[in-house]
Amino acid sequence: MIKFQALMQAIQKSIHSAAQAVESEGIKHVDKFFDKVPSEKYHEQQNQRKRLTEAHEALDRKDMEKANSLLKEFNDVNENAQNVAPEQEMIHRPKMVAMAFPKQGKNGEIEKTIVNVPLITLCPISSPRIKEVHFEAELEVTADDNDELHVAFRPLYGNQSEGQVRADDTNTKIAITLVGHEPPKGLQKVVEGYEKVLRAQIPG
Repeated sequence: MIKFQALMQAIQKSIHSAAQAVESEGIKHVDKFFDKVPSEKYHEQQNQRKRLTEAHEALDRKDMEKANSLLKEFNDVNENAQNVAPEQEMIHRPKMVAMAFPKQGKNGEIEKTIVNVPLITLCPISSPRIKEVHFEAELEVTADDNDELHVAFRPLYGNQSEGQVRADDTNTKIAITLVGHEPPKGLQKVVEGYEKVLRAQIPG
């Protein structure tokens, strides 16, 4: 037997974990529709590391003029550099598909305009959510000397052969209902921004 409170906590924890697993699907949109590429800040840091390495090599060769020149470049860049958060060193670039749009040229001929369309603007996006969870079970309930409730799942009765269980042998049922929700406001704004830029590029 287990404490009734412990059973409720276990059910609540399982539902919370299931909800988190469903909601984490939304994070996958970033990897699905965007490529992670180094930013200018990242390349700048790489160049700074290269300058330091070359300066140390120049010092080892006792080439003081070269070392001082490299260190001066390093210090000048550091003084002018802006503080950028680590997460801004890498940026997410939308995955594109190239599409040809017809347009009428000056001489009346049909020409083609190639437009790079963000993939995220072409795919329907829905964020699933857990709407309802139903838990049904036949339990034996008892109370101890401290009036604390304890429960146990009722044993199954019958003459089933060992190792054989029928579908109707269980006395516990769990039903989870998932519903589709609109994507988060932030994602909607991102898509709207790309759609606005896209409309400006398409002829007609």
